[in-house]
Order: sequence, then C-alpha cells, then structure tokens
Amino acid sequence: MSLDQHFVPDERKTMKKRLYWAVLLVCAFFGGQLWGDGRLADEKPTVRQPMVAGQFYPAQPDELRRMVDEYLAQAEVPGVPGKLVALIAPHAGYIYSGKVAAYSYALLKGRKFERVVVIAPSHYEAFPFVSVYDGDAYATPLGNIAVDKEFAANLAKLSPRIQLSSRGHTPTQQQGEHALEVQLPFLQRVLGEFKLVPIVMGEQSYESERALGVSLAKMVKGTDTLLVASSDLSHYHPYDEAKTIDEKTLKAIAQWDYLSLSLNFHSRIWEACGGGPIVAAMIAAERLGANQARILKYANTGDVTGDRSRVVGYGAVALIQAESRAAEMESFSLGPKEREVLIRLARK
Repeated sequence: MSLDQHFVPDERKTMKKRLYWAVLLVCAFFGGQLWGDGRLADEKPTVRQPMVAGQFYPAQPDELRRMVDEYLAQAEVPGVPGKLVALIAPHAGYIYSGKVAAYSYALLKGRKFERVVVIAPSHYEAFPFVSVYDGDAYATPLGNIAVDKEFAANLAKLSPRIQLSSRGHTPTQQQGEHALEVQLPFLQRVLGEFKLVPIVMGEQSYESERALGVSLAKMVKGTDTLLVASSDLSHYHPYDEAKTIDEKTLKAIAQWDYLSLSLNFHSRIWEACGGGPIVAAMIAAERLGANQARILKYANTGDVTGDRSRVVGYGAVALIQAESRAAEMESFSLGPKEREVLIRLARK
C-alpha cells in the first residue's frame, strides 16, 4: 500500500517531508548533494566533445582562432538596417565554406546575445523528432559552451515533435554530427560568452519544421536570443547547374517563400541538407517580426578548388526586422510579372 492510503492528508505531507530530508541526508552522508534535476552536485557534467576538430577545422586553439579571425576580417558586410533575428550559415570544412560562413558571423561584431539557438540537420542518424540536447555543454577547442537547460526543457514541452535527447548530438558508429559543431567556434570568437540551445532535426517534414518554428517563436519572444540555421546548398552538380539550383533557393529565401522552399526540398527539385533548419528558422523569425532576408554571400567549392565538375553550394543569409515600413515593403516588393498577374486576377 502507498503512503497516501495509510495516512490522512496532513500526516501524508509530514511523512513526505521527512522522506525528502532523509534522502538529502543520505546523499550528504555519502558525499553528494542532490539537485532538482536528479544529479548529484559532484556528478560530472555531460559535455559533448568536439568530433570534427582536426578534420573540418583546426584542433589547435591558436590556429583555430587565427583562421576564424582571418575569415571574419575578410568578410566585408554592410550593416543591416534593423534588428538581427536569425542567420543562415554553411557547415562544411572551413577551407571550403568558412569564408562564406564568415559573412553571416561578421554581422555579430559588436553585438551581444544572451542565448544562441543553433538548428542543424542530422547527417548520420535518422529519428522521428527534433532533438534538443539534454546534456550540460558543447565543447570546442576554444572551450565549453554551457547549454541553456531551462530553455531547452521548456521548449521540449511545447510540442510532441520536440524532445530532450542526445540523439543526433552524440556520435553514432564513430561518426559525430558536424553541422552544429562547426558553427560554434565562429560564435565563440564574435560573441564570447553566451548560452547555447543545440537542436538537431532527425527528420525534416514540414510538420516538424512548423512545430519547431512556432515553438521557438513562443520561447524567444521578448528575450535576447539569436537563431542560427546550419545548412549547405546543392551537392555534387556541375558548377553552372549548381549555381542555377542555388540561385532559385536563395531567391525563395529572399522572397520569404518558405512554403515553396519546403515543398521543393522535399521533392528534391532544390537542395539544402539543412532545408528543415532554414524553414524552421524562417517560420520563427517571421513570428518574431523579421520581414526581410538579406543574401550576404554565395560561393561553392569550385570557387575554392578550381574543380567545377562536382561542387557543393554555400550561402550566408541574415533574417532581419527592417527599421521602417518602407524597408519592409521593399523586401516584399513585386516585380513586373507579379504585378501583371495580380492585375489580371483583379480584373477577373
């Protein structure tokens, strides 16, 4: 029989309090204090170790700092007129995509954010939900970044499609997901201290994209938080063909047409391995007041290696809340063809 069946309400409360203090005393006796999340105070924190240091970027801290700082210095980005809500940045090896990624992160110079939410795809493991890391920190050669566990736990409560988990974060068969990890040294160099919310999408259906975007908007509203979507663009097409595909993708982002993006990504007409993170970030950013997408830089591996036979595309994009209504209207302006179609529809 349970305590509830043996005692009247006041006695039950007294017994539960005594049991609670007894547990604390036992933990203290054995050298550990029990925290609210069930961990002992002397229990080692769970830190996701870097998996692609020395492969995608330098493993030596000094070399890594020099490389990132050099890329940031080379990225000549005009200031954006308004509030920066989200970024899109590529996630390949730094020698291929680092210079493009720097165009996104150069916008963070002189800015501070309390929290950064990084949304990445899962390249090596499929699972039917959005995984918000349940550990304590992510590590890079530049140091540990603490996970905002309270934010992560509350986010996971907003949708059954979002779960606290290590899936997609910890290595599988000696393969560690790189798409989230490679964003972190850039963030460390431009922001210094911040809390991290690491998210990996195990599947990228529109339902999951929307669930994550809507939930993030609810959590982020009124806070000092930046969203980052991690994605490369087309893969392994000849140079000119890749540019054509990527231009369509970037145009849809610039036109804020995430429905077409999602549809064409799923139909494999357009390509972005992090299409889900891009769409989710756009849905969240839209609800947070963003009304303009600025394409900051595009390049592909052919521009770096000279081999144009099979290239991978990279884009840097900023999602901002424009300062004025005029700027907002400019971001959604119609071209001659669109105006023609609207006039024709109105006449009908």
